[in-house]
Amino acid sequence: MLRHSSSPATIENLERRQLMAASPLQVIGIKIAKAVDTDGTSLNQNRITVAFGTAGKVAGIRLLDATKIRSFGYANDLTNLSVQRKVTVGLTVSQSNAEPGVLTILTDRLVRKGSRLFIDLGALTDTKGREIVFDASSAAKTITFIKGQNKPRYTLSNRNWRQTDLSYFSPDVFAAAPTPATANTSPSAITIRANLVTFLDAKIAKGLITADQKATALSIFDTTAVATIANANIRAGLASLIGTVGEPAIGAIIGKSNVTAKPWTTVEFNAAIGASAPVGETKVSVSNRLYTYLQPSMAGEPFQVLGAVLAHEVFHQGVLSEAVGGVLPSSQDEEIITNAVESIVYAQAVLVQPGLAGNGTKLINRSNERLLAMLNSGDKLFPYGGILQNPALTNNGNVFVGAKTNPGGYGDNSTVKSFADWVRREYISRGFTAGGTTTNATAVAILKNIVGTSGNFGLFGSQVQDYLDTRNAILTDAVYINLANALKLTF
Repeated sequence: MLRHSSSPATIENLERRQLMAASPLQVIGIKIAKAVDTDGTSLNQNRITVAFGTAGKVAGIRLLDATKIRSFGYANDLTNLSVQRKVTVGLTVSQSNAEPGVLTILTDRLVRKGSRLFIDLGALTDTKGREIVFDASSAAKTITFIKGQNKPRYTLSNRNWRQTDLSYFSPDVFAAAPTPATANTSPSAITIRANLVTFLDAKIAKGLITADQKATALSIFDTTAVATIANANIRAGLASLIGTVGEPAIGAIIGKSNVTAKPWTTVEFNAAIGASAPVGETKVSVSNRLYTYLQPSMAGEPFQVLGAVLAHEVFHQGVLSEAVGGVLPSSQDEEIITNAVESIVYAQAVLVQPGLAGNGTKLINRSNERLLAMLNSGDKLFPYGGILQNPALTNNGNVFVGAKTNPGGYGDNSTVKSFADWVRREYISRGFTAGGTTTNATAVAILKNIVGTSGNFGLFGSQVQDYLDTRNAILTDAVYINLANALKLTF
C-alpha cells in the first residue's frame, strides 16, 4: 500500500517542476521611437522597447539568445514596381539591469507599419531562469507594429540604392561602365519638333499640362524663341520647360524677366565656351547683355536634358558690373543649388518618359549620376529625400555604391557622402570658392516652385540648401521610387 500510495505524489512533484520551467510573464507594453543624432535629426533607426510582466506590472527578464528575435517588412521592388520585396531588418537587442523588465531593440533601418517582430521560444527567460512561453497555442510571440513607415517611405529607408545597369552611368564614376556615346550632331528640326510633340502629348496624358500649354510650347519652338535661339534642339529644350519647376527660365531667356530687362542675345552651341565648363556657361557682354554657350559636343543630346541645363543657367545672372564682358561670379554653394534645380527638372522629364534615362549619351549619363546622388541623399526629414547626407544604411553615406576610389577624378579619395558633396567637389576642382552669392528674380521663382514661397532667398547659400533638403515638394517618396525604377536601381 505504501508503494502504491507514493506513486501519485511522485507524479505530482514532476508536474510541479514542469510548470515551474515556464514563466507566466507576458508582453505588457511596446513603444516605437525614431532614433536621433546629437542635433535631433532622425536617423535610419527605430528604438523599440518591449516591457514584460504580469497584471500590468513590470517584472525582470534575461536575454538568452538574441538570434531568436527577428523582424522583416515589405518594400517596393525597385526593379518591378508591381511586386513587393521582403526585407529582413537587422536588430541589435539588449537588456539592462537598470530596466530589468524591458527589452531594447535598435533596428538597422526604420520599420514599416504593420510589419512584425517575432520573439521565438528560447530568446528570453525570467530572472529565475524559467523560459518565457507566451501563448498556449504557440511558443513564439508575434508583435505587429502599429506605428512605422508606409511602404514608399519604408522603401526609402532601404537606401543606399545602387545601380544594376552600368550603361546608365560613366567610367568617370564606375570603372566598369561603358563609355557613353558622344551626341555631337543635332537631329533635323522636323525630327526635333515631332519628338517635342510626342513629349508634350505624354505630359498631357499624365495631367501635367493642358492642350493650351502644349500650344504655347509649340509657339515658343516655332516662332517666339527663334530670334534668340537659332538651334532647334535648344529651342525644344526651352519649350519643354512648360509645366516644370523651371518654366520661369523661358521668360528670362526670350523675354525681359532678368536682371538686364532684355532677352538673352543668344543661346547656342559654341566652341568659345570656357575650357573648364563641362556643359554650359553664361556670360555678360560688354553691352551688359546675357548669353549662354553650350558645349558643341552635346548638340545631339535629347532636348529634355538641354532644357534642364537652361533652367540651371538662368540662375547665373549675378552682379553684371562685376563681370562686364566676362563670366558672371558664382560659387560652390550657388552651383550646389543650380545643379539641384537642373537635376529636379531632368527628373521631371524622366518621369514623363522613363526611357530617356537609358539614352546612353554623355550628358544623359552625367545627369543620371547626379540624379543617383540626389536619390541617395536627404538628411533633415529622412527617409524623405534631399541634397545633404542621409543617415544611410551602409557605406557611410556613399551615394555611389561600388564606385571608383576617386570618382570624377576630383582629387579626393574619400566617400562621396551626398549630392551637395558631389557637386562641391567638382567646383572645388574648377577653382570656385565657397559662400553665398546674390540671387535673382528668375532663380527665386524657380526655387519657390520647388520649396514653397516662404523663406529667405536673398543669397545662394546654406539656407537655400537647407530648404532643398527639407521642403522638396516635387521629389516625393513615390516619385523617388519611380525614378529609381527608371534608373534601374536596386537595394
